[in-house]
Amino acid sequence: MEVFVGRVRELAALERRVAAAREGSGALVLVEGEAGAGKTALAHSVVHLARRAGVRTVWGACREGEGAPAYQPWVQILRELGHSSALPLDPAAAETGSRFHLFEDVVGVLRGAAEDAGLLLVLDDLHWADVPSIRLLQAVASAVADSRLLVIGLYRAGDGFPHAGPAEALLPLTRERASTRLSLGGLAPAEVAELAEHVLGHRPARALLRTVEERAEGNPLFVLELLRLVETAGTLDLGLPGGVRHVVGRRLDGLPAATRRLLRHAAVLGRDFTGEALGALVGESVEDALDLLDPALAAEVIRADGHFLRFTHVLTQEVLYAELPTATRRRLHAQAADVVRSMSAQDVPVDALAYHLRQSAPLGNAEEALRVTRAAATRARAQLAYEHAAFQYRAALDLLTLLPNGAAQQPELLLELARCEFRSGAVEEAWRSCQIAADLGRATGEGAVVADAATVLRGISNSPVTAAIHVMCREALNLLDGSDEVREAKALAQLVITADPFAERGESDLGLRALRTAEATGDPDARFLAMQARYTELADGRHVLEQLSIGERAIRLARETGHHEYAAWGHTWRLDAFWELGRRVQLDTELKAFGVVVAQLREPLWRWRLILTQAAVALLEGRFEQAGGLADEALAIGLRAGHEGAAFIHLVFRSHLGLQNGAGLDQVEAAVRGFVETGPYLARSWHALVLTGMGRRDDAEALWEAITPHLAAFPRDAPEWIVSGAGNAQLCVAFDDRVTAAAVYEALLPYADRQVAPIAHNPSSGPVSLYLGMLATLLRRWEVAGDHLHAALASCQAMGSAPYEAYTRFELARLLRLHPPSGAGAAAEEHLDGALRIARRLGMPSLLADAEALHEARGRAGVLTPREEQVAELIAEGLSNRQIAHRLRMAERTAENHVTHILTKLGFDSRAGVAAWYTARRHAG
Repeated sequence: MEVFVGRVRELAALERRVAAAREGSGALVLVEGEAGAGKTALAHSVVHLARRAGVRTVWGACREGEGAPAYQPWVQILRELGHSSALPLDPAAAETGSRFHLFEDVVGVLRGAAEDAGLLLVLDDLHWADVPSIRLLQAVASAVADSRLLVIGLYRAGDGFPHAGPAEALLPLTRERASTRLSLGGLAPAEVAELAEHVLGHRPARALLRTVEERAEGNPLFVLELLRLVETAGTLDLGLPGGVRHVVGRRLDGLPAATRRLLRHAAVLGRDFTGEALGALVGESVEDALDLLDPALAAEVIRADGHFLRFTHVLTQEVLYAELPTATRRRLHAQAADVVRSMSAQDVPVDALAYHLRQSAPLGNAEEALRVTRAAATRARAQLAYEHAAFQYRAALDLLTLLPNGAAQQPELLLELARCEFRSGAVEEAWRSCQIAADLGRATGEGAVVADAATVLRGISNSPVTAAIHVMCREALNLLDGSDEVREAKALAQLVITADPFAERGESDLGLRALRTAEATGDPDARFLAMQARYTELADGRHVLEQLSIGERAIRLARETGHHEYAAWGHTWRLDAFWELGRRVQLDTELKAFGVVVAQLREPLWRWRLILTQAAVALLEGRFEQAGGLADEALAIGLRAGHEGAAFIHLVFRSHLGLQNGAGLDQVEAAVRGFVETGPYLARSWHALVLTGMGRRDDAEALWEAITPHLAAFPRDAPEWIVSGAGNAQLCVAFDDRVTAAAVYEALLPYADRQVAPIAHNPSSGPVSLYLGMLATLLRRWEVAGDHLHAALASCQAMGSAPYEAYTRFELARLLRLHPPSGAGAAAEEHLDGALRIARRLGMPSLLADAEALHEARGRAGVLTPREEQVAELIAEGLSNRQIAHRLRMAERTAENHVTHILTKLGFDSRAGVAAWYTARRHAG
């Protein structure tokens, strides 16, 4: 019978969690503590409380050792909930889907089971869990907050993890909004005394309690084992063991030798075993084996749990297993493998069989161990349990040293390992495996191995490994030398995809060559990878119609193969093209079709792209609050899915939002500054734009002067080029830089009919013609400026972009003020009023201030003396009275008087008003 004392605070907290879950506020509670701290006992107490409250409870335990299959605790839970057949985690159900489909299905089952009266799940021994099980737990944790589901996860703190995978996988769980953690320390002296009284049936002497407290340090299991030793001996033994494993061993000394020997054999089978399996292992009848175990049951070393027997604590099993000599262990594992086979004729538990065979491999069955371990890896891949499959492939690689032909199998196993590592998100580990495989391929001259190693990682750009992949692709092509068209097409495509956009481009149209080669082979994977390459090659706007065509080809390939991801990419490429072309109707149609495919895929990273595209549309239309909310939602999805670019794209959205609605620019500036310190040099123009938007003109101008000599170095083929050009246009105007403006104008002119929108899931900066109009105005090309700005206005209205309509109307009003044709006064006022109206309605404070200053500037020109004009100019530069006095060689008091007169004449109550008025008047000519 389990004894539970103490833990009043923790039990009360968990009872409150149960009550909250019943009311629809679910949670994940992670309970950590050292071995024997009472985690499981605490969970059993919560289960009793929940059942009394009418809450359904289900328990899932992770099996120690390497013999457990992927998702084992979840399979237990789902079966308990009535999903005994066609489980969502069945390999047959997983083969045609994705891991996130499976996870959503499981989350749906759990939420459904919790709807009526609530559901409490307990996941025991998470330190033993396979990584896919923890990934699934994270998916559940992200969905519990608004449900009647409470999940309690128990794990051993400190060095209780058998390897780093589970420990690293658990870390993100603590960041989920509905996740909390409880740490179990030692029992207090009063609680130790209470536990002693339960065990001994009377309150022990104070001397005994003091000794137990000192030795056990409050660890409940240690306390129990010490007290049971005392109970058995009847007296206080001053030679009590000093560690919990030692005390477990001492208590086992009280068992008959035959029982202890049988328990050692049972320990080979694991913490849970059956009488039948144990009898078969030792060559005894089930009855004889169970008779020998009676003393262990009486001493509570093991307990019966239905058909199974279970070691009361895993430490007991560990102690017994450690007592076996190495040779004996290996022999018993070989026998255990035979037992597993004989008792599972139809559905052999392949993970358990592989484990026992690996442990006995030095005895001569390494070939079979390798075969079964690879079968376990294949099963895990079919379940989309990529981390578990990678674990099995690593175990298979370890077996190769025992085989005479092991070296020949190493490249293939390394590449399979790399594929699983990559699918699990472990990019760096996958690349290391690829490099080792490629080294082996080079040594034997096998170009196929090098080519496969170069094409395992997909969609990798702006990563530390991108350049290395590029180099390996070139090497693979040299080794293949036309001997394998499929691999050549893939390597050629990967070469294009991983090329540095800022480097000098070598041979042109490699993507087209890859596409033609791939089409000739008919291989779907090669064809799609080549399409990606060709699309990458056509990144600049000169080839937008061919980009549309490639998108359509990818969608057709998806129909041929049933591969929805090909369709998702195809719609993405077409979205990019339609946005750049400014075709709003087609853009909306494509976005709707893209949403349908994303719903079919149910993959987080595709949802991330869809929501970001929706955020970009909201931003384009001036729905700033909604755009910000969607961008935040996308960030959460991207981070949870492990997308390395999620935070950066979110910063781009925050930057665009901040420059339009003024929100959070201080935080944006700090983040952009941090990026440009380590990013491409010319990214400093982005920083300069943000500084200008904040009113920090001097800092922005210093950056601008530093980068203008290098603007021509920005490669035209880079997707960001057109974004950079639009930003440079704004900076030219801000700093009256006519020399640079002329060069920027000529560069942007071929794209006059396009939108500044390189990819659909990034914010758009409006029509290129807007920036051409601003530059032409600065260059005093009045008629051309008017043509550009009127084209921009029509484009903004066609795209439904109120913010950029406001910017365009402001620029038209400025143009008409600077160069008013006959009868243009009314048009200037109409455009300015339109800009003011939109800026007020949408909440665009910076544009509003500029438009109001332009409006007021018309009636205030000529009221200042020449000296006051000089002082006003210096106020606009941000100088203090002392600095103005020093610059104009006058007394500080005189400068102060001039400032006062200027404020009075212009009707302003602050220097900021003077600065805005002067700046607007200067821009107005």
